[in-house]
Amino acid sequence: MLAGQDHHAATRFGTPSPVIQIRGLTKQFSVRNRPVSIFNSLDCTIDRGSFVSVIGPSGCGKSTLLRLVSGLERPSGGSILFNGQAVSGPPHGMIYVFQQYAKSIFPWRTVIQNIAFGLKANTHLTRSETRERCREYLHLVGLDGYADHYPAQISGGMQQRVAIARALVCEPDVLLMDEPFSAVDAMTRALLQDLLLRIWTTIPVTILFVTHDVDEAVFLSERVISLGRAPSGISDDIAIGLPAPRDQIATRADERFIALRQRLFASIFQQEQQPAPEGS
Repeated sequence: MLAGQDHHAATRFGTPSPVIQIRGLTKQFSVRNRPVSIFNSLDCTIDRGSFVSVIGPSGCGKSTLLRLVSGLERPSGGSILFNGQAVSGPPHGMIYVFQQYAKSIFPWRTVIQNIAFGLKANTHLTRSETRERCREYLHLVGLDGYADHYPAQISGGMQQRVAIARALVCEPDVLLMDEPFSAVDAMTRALLQDLLLRIWTTIPVTILFVTHDVDEAVFLSERVISLGRAPSGISDDIAIGLPAPRDQIATRADERFIALRQRLFASIFQQEQQPAPEGS
């Protein structure tokens, strides 16, 4: 049986230690020559080996937070540390999986060529070593037998598996995922959720996962961070505490799951009903 996810980081890494530290984070945009604040002095720490989901009402800054952590955008103030080093651009050891998987994989490359692209900068691997590692990750995401298929020849769910395998083949410390399952049907989404949990319990990776789906966040995560309406920052930070392994039927029927889901959904729904604050 897989190790319980509530203690997953501790069992793999010993005493939990921070891999991402966010201190006093502020972010402003200019819209029609008017400043709009997304975050105002946000503080947060993500432990190594953890699975953390970020949810919140529309426009609260979920995707912006991921882009700031990844170094794709610069903060207006405060600091973000990854492995103790300030993030000033995309850091080595952190990989971003985008929502639009069909736009992130190359239609003219086969499945295994797409995965191998993630190792392009890894010059110390021979061609045979590269292909062997790619096949390992093909197996990990359940795509055995599809190595020589092109993206147009496989389903959307399989294409997202390719994108995940390409990210993981680099063996990152942190995997950032921005609503990666929102474009697939409900059954495929459930299968991809199960796949992601199997991956997380198999390899040493920290996952920071953005989703609009409260049920998905509770089902997948050790911890859920709920952002409030911008620029209020974190409105709730909950340790999930559900037993592992998670099960699509039994876990979702668990009274603890239902209570957590209701608590988070009610908070977000109430905020969605409120008018946006002046100056936000």
